[in-house]
Amino acid sequence: MKPREMSREECEELLAKSRFGRIGLSTGDRPYVLPMSYVYAGGVILLHSGLAGKKLDMARANPFVSFEVDSVEGGRWRSVIASGRVRLSSDAGAKERLFDLFTRGEMGGHAGKAFRREDMVKMPMVIWEIEIEELTGREGVW
Repeated sequence: MKPREMSREECEELLAKSRFGRIGLSTGDRPYVLPMSYVYAGGVILLHSGLAGKKLDMARANPFVSFEVDSVEGGRWRSVIASGRVRLSSDAGAKERLFDLFTRGEMGGHAGKAFRREDMVKMPMVIWEIEIEELTGREGVW
């Protein structure tokens, strides 16, 4: 089967179903891609990270990012790329929103540890919200 373009609805379905993807960042002439867990809701991709590091430095310098998810089942593959601007926040409201989405999506913890809403609000972390401006996807068979 020749690869075909996926509809927006198909792209959103894969984003909603998947739990891990790859964020692409860039500053100057240096790209940086790394895997991250996430949730997708209401046209926004939400991630979290610690308070410091290379990826945060790059996102602050250039908030335009891409996020990729893929799926391979049998010989069928699907890949979605979302691009947009990331908003970074450490406030309690953003943490609570992420907690609600993680627990609703059956990801009630992180790194093998369960957590409660009260714990998450106190955790030192940055919430990443990617507002999707462009969404494309393709699927095919090997």
